[in-house]
Amino acid sequence: MPKAKRKAVSKRKSPAKDEDVAKSKVTGSSENTPKRRTRTKKVDHVLEDNPPLNITVKIAKTGRQPAFYFWTDPNSEGGFLSPWYLCPFKYGGTVYNCAGQYILAAKAEFANDMESREKILLATTEDELKTLGDNIKNMPIEKWINDRYYMHFLETANRRKFLYSEQSQDLLEKFAKLGNRELVFCDPTDPYLGVGLSASEAETVGRESWGRNDYGKSFKALRHKIRHPISPVLKDTTWPCDTG
Repeated sequence: MPKAKRKAVSKRKSPAKDEDVAKSKVTGSSENTPKRRTRTKKVDHVLEDNPPLNITVKIAKTGRQPAFYFWTDPNSEGGFLSPWYLCPFKYGGTVYNCAGQYILAAKAEFANDMESREKILLATTEDELKTLGDNIKNMPIEKWINDRYYMHFLETANRRKFLYSEQSQDLLEKFAKLGNRELVFCDPTDPYLGVGLSASEAETVGRESWGRNDYGKSFKALRHKIRHPISPVLKDTTWPCDTG
C-alpha cells in the first residue's frame, strides 16, 4: 500500500515575533511612515485673501444704455471707479492704498524691478505712482499691455477693492446703480488704462479716436463676480491674481 502523505505543519511564530509584528502594525515605523504635510504659507494666503463673500447688491440686466464716463477726480460722480481712488485693501500679505498701486507693484514685480516695487509701495499720490510706473526697468509699455497676465492684474485690483476692502458695501451699492452701462475711463494722460481723452473729448470724437480703455473694460469681470460669487480662484500662479 502507498504511504499516506504527511500533512505540512506550518512553523509557529515565536511569541516574541508575534508581539513585534503587532506593535509595528499599531505604532508603525517612524522612519518609514510619511509625515503629514503642514499647511504652507501660500495656502494660508489663499484662505486669508478669499474669505466668504457676503454680496447683498444685485446688478439688473438692462437694455442698451449710454456709456458712463469717469475720471480720476475722487469727488466726481464716478470718481470711486478710478484706479487712483484711495481705498486700502490687503492682498498676498501686502496692503495697497488703491487699485492703481497694486497694478503698478505687480508690473514692477513682473519686470523683476524690485527697487521700483518698493518705491511704489511707499508712494501715496497719483502723480508719484504714475511717475514711478513710467520708470519701471525692462518693461516697455508694448510688452506690458500685451502680456497674458496684464488684464488679470486689472481685474484682480478691482475685485480686491470692491469686494474685500472696508469700503466694499458703499462701493458696491454705487457700482450696482450703473447697471450694464459701458464704463469709459477718461484719463487724458493714459491711452492704455483709459482712452487718452477727457470726458468731453471722448463724447465728442468717434470711438476710433479712443485709446484702449483697458481699465474700463476690466469692470466686466467684477460684474460677473457679483452675479456669480462662487467662482474659481487661481490657486497656483506666480502672480497674486484671482479670477471671477
